Amino acid sequence: QVHMYAPGQFTHQFVHNAFGEQGSKADLIKYPGMIGSEKWDKEMIRKHLKPVRDFQLRHNARIYVGEFSAIAWAPGAADYIRDCIDVFEEYGWDWTYHAFREWNGWSVEHTENPQDNEPAQTDTARKKVLLKYFKRNQR
Repeated sequence: QVHMYAPGQFTHQFVHNAFGEQGSKADLIKYPGMIGSEKWDKEMIRKHLKPVRDFQLRHNARIYVGEFSAIAWAPGAADYIRDCIDVFEEYGWDWTYHAFREWNGWSVEHTENPQDNEPAQTDTARKKVLLKYFKRNQR
């Protein structure tokens, strides 16, 4: 079992600090793109998860990604979620999105606005990504 929140600078930006205290929307980190000193995209996700993939192949193990996500207001969060799921599915891994209705920041039912506490009136881009993959599991 593994969690996927790398890179944390992207997935958890402003989780503990409200906008205006230590940053603003202009300071948001975007995916895909340069995060820290590395270019993060689907290939970097694959590279980051290589030790888990190697373990899977070496031991013929089932892998379960128990948590993964990107904070709602992170620019490119839907792309990050899609790229993660693409890699998980390619490798035959089971996965669970974090988290359903736990907090608005992780909720795919809430907008990208951290001050908006009401559910979105339409499906968010993050929710659309999850629904696309959930549909693959229908009987």
